[in-house]
Amino acid sequence: MTLDPEIDMRMLTRHWVHAFAVDIDGHRSIQVFDAAGVAVHKVHLRESTDLAAFAAVTAELALPDQQGLSDFAPRPAPEGARIVEDNISTLRQEWARMTDTHQFDRLVHRLKMNRLGPIVRRARPWSACWRCLRS
Repeated sequence: MTLDPEIDMRMLTRHWVHAFAVDIDGHRSIQVFDAAGVAVHKVHLRESTDLAAFAAVTAELALPDQQGLSDFAPRPAPEGARIVEDNISTLRQEWARMTDTHQFDRLVHRLKMNRLGPIVRRARPWSACWRCLRS
């Protein structure tokens, strides 16, 4: 996780399953995919990139056997909205106090809901969403 005034970057590396060093017409990148083959992170080289460091990293991490690298698992069916009606009032109160979008996941987890539950239930006030997006 990287947090400072210039960047807020949170990577869920537990989902990183496959990574490839890609070179398409001189445009190089490292591309990371989840078990189902969905891209979860990409790093594109720039003119200022240390090419020797890139070569060293890719050589060190490359698997000796380059066959079978596209064995992707089927993506699991998404979970439907999980709503706990008894917690809606608490959800609304705490949602209104949110100051950061990343507080949302912890909030719904604590209230035994999932991310879709409050959206489907339309847990207002929406002003908390706008405050988080503007910050």
